[in-house]
Amino acid sequence: MTKFESAQLFVKSSPTLGRLPKTSEIGKEFPTYVSDGKGGYHLETSNTMIKEVVVARMPAAVVDDVYNEWLVPQDVWKGTYGILPTSTEFASFKRIKTIKAVKIDDEMLTLMGSEDGKTAIIKVSWDDKGMTVYKDGYLANYEYGIAPEEMKANYELAK
Repeated sequence: MTKFESAQLFVKSSPTLGRLPKTSEIGKEFPTYVSDGKGGYHLETSNTMIKEVVVARMPAAVVDDVYNEWLVPQDVWKGTYGILPTSTEFASFKRIKTIKAVKIDDEMLTLMGSEDGKTAIIKVSWDDKGMTVYKDGYLANYEYGIAPEEMKANYELAK
C-alpha cells in the first residue's frame, strides 16, 4: 500500500502499565476489552495466557472497572519498552519504539473490504476473527488498528 511509503512516525505519549502473568492465570482465557464508542465496552479478542508474555494495560478504565488489557510476547515488550516487568503487580512503562501509521479514510476502508463505510475487519496474528478498525482511526505498522479516540489521547508525532 503506497500510503505507508509516506506514513508518519508516532510515539506513544502516555505510559503503558505492564506486569508478569500470575501463576493462577496460566492456561486460562484472557479477554481484551475495548470501548464501543458509546460509553460501554465490548470484547475485542480472547487469548490463552502463557508465561512468556507481559500483561499490558492502559492506565484509564474503558468503563467502571473494565480495563483495556492485552498480552504482549516478552521479546516484543522488551523491544518496545526496553525492559521487562519484574513482578505480577502493574508498573508504568514508557514506549521507546515508534510506530508508522496512516489514517484510515474512505479509500482505505474500501480496500480493506468495509461493508458499512465506517469499519473494516483486518487479519491479525493473534486472533483468527481479525480486528475491527475504524474510519478516522489509524492502521499501524501494517498490522493493527488504533481507534481515533485512542490515537488522539495517547500518541504524538515522533520528533
